[in-house]
Amino acid sequence: METLILKIVLSYCLLIGFYYLFLERERIFKFNRIFLLSALVFAYAIPFIPFNIPFKTTGKTKLIIGEPLQNFQQINIAQASSIDWIKILLVVYAVISIFFLIKFLYAVVKIKFLKGEKRNYKDENILIIDKDYAPFSFLNTIYFSRKYLVNDQIDERIFLHEKCHIEEKHSADILFIEFLKIFSWFNPALFFFKKAMITNHEFLADEYVLQNNFDVGNYQHLILNEIKISQNFNLTHQFDFNNTKKRFIMMTSKNSRFIGLKKLTLLPVLAILFVFFTKKVNAQTETSANVDATIPQKQDVMSFEKKNATKFEKKIITFSKKTRDDIEVKKDTIKEKQNVSAPVPPPPPPPPSEFEQVPAAFPGGAMEFRKLVLNNFDTSIFKGDEGLIKTTVYLSIDEKGKISNIFAEGENKIFNAEAVRAITVANAGKIWKPATEDSNPVKTVYKLPLTMQFAGPSIKK
Repeated sequence: METLILKIVLSYCLLIGFYYLFLERERIFKFNRIFLLSALVFAYAIPFIPFNIPFKTTGKTKLIIGEPLQNFQQINIAQASSIDWIKILLVVYAVISIFFLIKFLYAVVKIKFLKGEKRNYKDENILIIDKDYAPFSFLNTIYFSRKYLVNDQIDERIFLHEKCHIEEKHSADILFIEFLKIFSWFNPALFFFKKAMITNHEFLADEYVLQNNFDVGNYQHLILNEIKISQNFNLTHQFDFNNTKKRFIMMTSKNSRFIGLKKLTLLPVLAILFVFFTKKVNAQTETSANVDATIPQKQDVMSFEKKNATKFEKKIITFSKKTRDDIEVKKDTIKEKQNVSAPVPPPPPPPPSEFEQVPAAFPGGAMEFRKLVLNNFDTSIFKGDEGLIKTTVYLSIDEKGKISNIFAEGENKIFNAEAVRAITVANAGKIWKPATEDSNPVKTVYKLPLTMQFAGPSIKK
């Protein structure tokens, strides 16, 4: 999840940086509006877009299931903190999101509750209000203070400016980005996107006015006269927009000679996003090596490959595939799967006892358990360049033989998650023979070490 959020934020920063560097000062207002809206959607979608990386492995990938340990001794496992930081972060996130939601709803209600005289002026809905506000527009309505009515007419330049906002539905852009801020308030780039978007809307409205043959100097003088009147409506386009200097410069500027080249510069930016931020899918060639998974049992090593599986083993594979499909969930950059609920480190088993102790047993025996784990383990989710990775999986087994918790302890989070998932599938619907102490069922912890060796990929030429 952290990687996913980081990819989205970095994508936003890269795209808005490109906009300010190459596009903001060009008179391509409609193109810029499309770019900003597309970037808002694209940055959220990019981590979920599959991107194939063809490669062939130079050797075999080995999954080794070590000898389990279950001796009722105290196992050194990282215990859960007394403070659940995940829950605290979720609460903080929810509180701040609710704050932005309330702020958003308040802004809408504040505008909608304005009292005034409704009119239809030149086929546009207007609301004449008694308060001394500068003209502004929201959704399909233009709001004017009564003082702007002179002989029942409104200055044509002001009217055309606000009419442009209405006809081109600029309010929809602002509502969209405000909606994103409710759930993505932690993304600082959104605030820059909103500022750029409103500025672009003003450029579009100014251009619309000047296309009707109004004098630029007189129009700029009109804007300056309105700056002194201000109001606080976050979702509106108001005539006295405070980014006056940029607007004045843009009214008289011309596009640079390199505008076409600047647009083409977007292509390498998109290429960077696809290479680094998409969901990687390793497309192996026919020359790729098969998985060589081994299960050492005491002093013996047994190879178990799907293509050489016996009739009984094929039934196990069919069952494991069907079960895996039921619990698949998406991860961010690869084809990832995880347990339904986040695993909590299991409690340690009881301390050593002077009574006779018998370990817990999987139905069908330890070898069948290992085979099920092996066949459910999906090695295709790995890039192939991880080298040697290890983890130790702990299964808490209660007095009734039920698995109460599964926890993996290793440096590679993806390997940990896949190990937990594979063992969860292997235990689906299974009841262990519980451990006993002096013939009485007791809780215990089953410790299973896993190791995977990658030969490493080579890029296909």
